[in-house]
This record gives sequence, C-alpha cells and structure tokens, in this order.
Amino acid sequence: MTFFIILIAVFLAMNVGANNTAAEMEAAYRTGVRTKREALTLIAIFVVLGAIISGLPVLKTLSEGIVPIRTFKSCFYIVFVVMAVAAAYDFVSSIFKVSIPTTYAIVSSIAAVGIYYDTMAVERYVDILTWWFLSPIVAFGIAFIIGKILNLKVVKYFHRLKEERKVKAILGAMLTFSGCYVAFAGGANGVGKAIAPVVAVGFIDTRWGILIAGVGIAAGALIFGKMALETDEREMGDIGFARAIFIELICATALLAASINGIPLSVSVTVTASLTGLGCADLGIKQSLKKHHMVRNLMMWLIVPFTSAWLTYFLLHLLKVILK
Repeated sequence: MTFFIILIAVFLAMNVGANNTAAEMEAAYRTGVRTKREALTLIAIFVVLGAIISGLPVLKTLSEGIVPIRTFKSCFYIVFVVMAVAAAYDFVSSIFKVSIPTTYAIVSSIAAVGIYYDTMAVERYVDILTWWFLSPIVAFGIAFIIGKILNLKVVKYFHRLKEERKVKAILGAMLTFSGCYVAFAGGANGVGKAIAPVVAVGFIDTRWGILIAGVGIAAGALIFGKMALETDEREMGDIGFARAIFIELICATALLAASINGIPLSVSVTVTASLTGLGCADLGIKQSLKKHHMVRNLMMWLIVPFTSAWLTYFLLHLLKVILK
C-alpha cells in the first residue's frame, strides 16, 4: 500500500511539473533564446534545487500546519481521499485543457479534513487565504506599473536596440535567468502539494519526500512539458524580451516569498494576474480583461476551493458510513 500511495504522489508531482512548464521557460523557448531540450533540462535542474533548498516550509504547512499529523494518522483512508481529489482536478485540467488552480484544490481538500474532524488550524488557513487574495492584486499592480514604464517613449527607443546582437544576447541571458528563477521557486512551492499527505501519514520521511517529489516534478516537465511549451494560452512568449523578464521575476519572487513563509501559491494564478496587469497597461483595462478571460478565471479561482472542500467532506463522510 505504501508503494501505491507514493506512486500516486509521484503522479501528482509530475502533473505539477507539466502544468508549470510554460510559465517557467515558454518565453525563453519561443523567443529562440533556448531550444526545447535546453529549456526542459534547465527546468528539471532548478525545480529539484528549489525543492531541496526551499521546499520544506510549504511541505510542513500542508503536512502538519493546517491539520495536525494525528488527524491524518487517525483514519488510513484520509490520505487516499485528499490525493484522489487532487488527482481528479489535475485530470480535469489536463484532459479538458482548463487552467485550474490545483493548488487551491489540494489546500482546500486538506482544510476540509480539518473541518470534518474539527482539528483545523484556522489562523494558518486564514494566512493562506490572505496570501491568495493579496498576491494576485500585488502582482497585477506591479506588472501594470512596469507596463506603463515600458510604454514610455524613451524606453521604447532603447527597446528598439534589442536587434543589436550584444543587447539581444544580454536580454537572452536575463530571460534564461528569470526562467530558471521561476523553475526554482516553482519547485520550492510545488513539492509540498504532491507529497504532503504521504509525509503526514508517515509512509515516508520528510527528506525522502522532498527528493522524490522534486524529481517527480522534474520528470513531469521533461516528459509532458514539450506540449505545454507549444500550446500554453497565456502568451508568455509573445510579449517581448523585457516584458517576459519582468513578468517572470514578479512571479518567481512572489512564489519564493510565499515558499519561505510556508504558503502554497498557484503558479497559474500569479502568472495570469501579472499578464493581465501588463495587458491593462498596453491595451487598456476593458480589452485586456476580455483577452485574458478574467471573468472566467475569477469564477474558476472562487469555485475550485469550495468544490474541492465539499467533495473531500462528502467522501470522508461516505467512507465513514461504509466502513462503520
């Protein structure tokens, strides 16, 4: 049974890696700075480094910070329920090509366990919700300001110099760095989402959990990331060198700051908020909101936590009745 649960965790980790690939290296790939193989290799290296160096705080939050370990250990099927709910949202996201913040699904599922057994750390969960509410707003605001600055005539004049070989090489190196930074931050923030229930229930210790999840995320990027680089709908590779660098720096910094504080964030939400802020600076608010389908995204961001929590609560109650 332990092997089976770890296998599910690896599957979840691979989905995390696949879903984050475009946000991490699509811009470097589409602008020709990095080949597909180079992009995916860099992602694999830096997500593992991020997981090992900075992945512990988020793992601790998800394995014992929201719900105490004793709750996970009290009923053997809790870990199956949480991981089944997470896998279901990953499956829907992959099959139907819908941008679902699976982080929200996983965290809300764990919170539902705490609600069901009356052991949830409410203050910690409120901290997470506060980050979820504020981080997209801050990312949007910073991207909007940067977009306005990049639209100034003086800046546009220097931007035309990008065709010069030396300037383009410097921008390319910066774009590679910012992509690796996102991969590092994504590994740090994503490792706990895949392995936390397994660590909490005691099937694997923390160090091995971080390593296995980090490698799983890297494998997901290497195996399934090729398509994501080509088909991502967020247009990270179509906004130019300077804009892509700033967007990636904003997203990576938000993710790493959250990771240090043990807060799981959604990469897709942070990227979408940043791109929308940049679009509002370029196109105006009305046109940008239409282009980035913000109404649909906001509805998804609000619906996913509630539905995942409800589904978890329902499954826990159903299993309790069946096994009584």
